[in-house]
Amino acid sequence: MKIGAQIAVTAHTIDAVSLARELEERGFESYWAPEHTVVPRKPTVAFPMTGGEIPDVYHEMADPFVVLSMMAAVTSRLRVATGVCLVPERTPLTLAKTVSTLDAFSGGRFIFGLGTGWLTEVTELHNPAAAAKPWGYTIESVAALKALWSNESARYDGTMVSFPEMVCDPRPVQRPHPPVIVGAQPTSVAMRRVATWADGWLATGVTPEQVAKARATLDEECRRVGREPAEVSITVGVRDPSEDIREAYEQAGAQRLMVLLYNHPGTRIPLVDWAAVGSATLSARPPTPDETLRALDAVTAMAGL
Repeated sequence: MKIGAQIAVTAHTIDAVSLARELEERGFESYWAPEHTVVPRKPTVAFPMTGGEIPDVYHEMADPFVVLSMMAAVTSRLRVATGVCLVPERTPLTLAKTVSTLDAFSGGRFIFGLGTGWLTEVTELHNPAAAAKPWGYTIESVAALKALWSNESARYDGTMVSFPEMVCDPRPVQRPHPPVIVGAQPTSVAMRRVATWADGWLATGVTPEQVAKARATLDEECRRVGREPAEVSITVGVRDPSEDIREAYEQAGAQRLMVLLYNHPGTRIPLVDWAAVGSATLSARPPTPDETLRALDAVTAMAGL
């Protein structure tokens, strides 16, 4: 079982360089950077976890590709991932260059986690057409990105994304492209998308039972489109990576756990309390670097690293 980590790096938390070194030294396989560009002063969309105000960390989190570039520069084994990149808020040509550069300069250590996001009023500011059809735009964007990454040059003619023959260098080290991991809820539609054009599925707040059901659906969809189910991975965001938790998710069909570190208490957290703890930790003041390192020590031990 691979063990990754996620924590929003902000101007008030541990810095990206120190965090990267600590994660690699402790044996974590990957770090997953979340993304939100801006948050309205008076949002019309409620925070999904609570139905209330959006916590400050959502407008404080640093740009994921800047964070990941800094982390890749001071490590040699740690995989750097977006967890997740909000594709409808980015243009394909710029995103293609950013991802390919990071993968090339990190020696092929980038994982492209993607999603469409929930803060629709911000997506509308970035890209009104994509906000209207976020998954339609994302699907076309990914196809266009793969074409640019996999070939010396490529063009794309879609309904929402189109461009003439273009060259995009540097090209990714990973061939034909970095792993594409879809962040989504465990629905049949999501599993169909993952099986059709992605390399894995990422979900947070799902139980082992939900993962097992999703794994069965995903395997069925893979066979339907002629893929080997083993080619498609499952990553689960968890608050407790202890042995019994690891075993439960591994038996359910997951290959990686992504430990959610922001304000982690450094103690075991029963699965039934994960949602409540998550809301509380995100709404609390930012963790200091020392608090994060103490939690990281505890989580490292829990994970058996």
